[in-house]
Amino acid sequence: MLNLTGQCACANVQYEILDEPLVTQICHCKDCQRTTGSAFVIHIVLCEMDLKISGQTEMSLGPSGSGAGCELHRCANCGVIIWVRYRYHQVPVIAVRAGTLIDPSQVKPAAQIFVDSKRAWLGVSPDIPAYSKGAERSEFWPAESIKRYDTLPLRLS
Repeated sequence: MLNLTGQCACANVQYEILDEPLVTQICHCKDCQRTTGSAFVIHIVLCEMDLKISGQTEMSLGPSGSGAGCELHRCANCGVIIWVRYRYHQVPVIAVRAGTLIDPSQVKPAAQIFVDSKRAWLGVSPDIPAYSKGAERSEFWPAESIKRYDTLPLRLS
């Protein structure tokens, strides 16, 4: 098990990921570009119950490549987005922003999604599979992660 811990810029919000992430992926969609102010985001997808977080966060709504929207959870003090709930997931799965890890080198993306929106000047390793839009879990998630995802209960909200 990796020791995945992180925090916001002011360290008011700190977190620990308690179990192996389901998958890590790079997203090049224009919505992620806007919410990060960068060319892409790296998301660590995990079961919501596997995030232990301390400090005050606030939630705002944002758009997403799927069209279902997302909930952006940010530090109430410095505004850094720590984690995101993509509303198309019917189970309690969230995405932690890998840039908030204490040691981001511990995770390696399994895929790149929405590469149709990737900045032309950005080079990304050719050994990371790329998908023009979103991709099905079966295309790049580890089999064990798919099994874990499929056993999660439906979200009530």
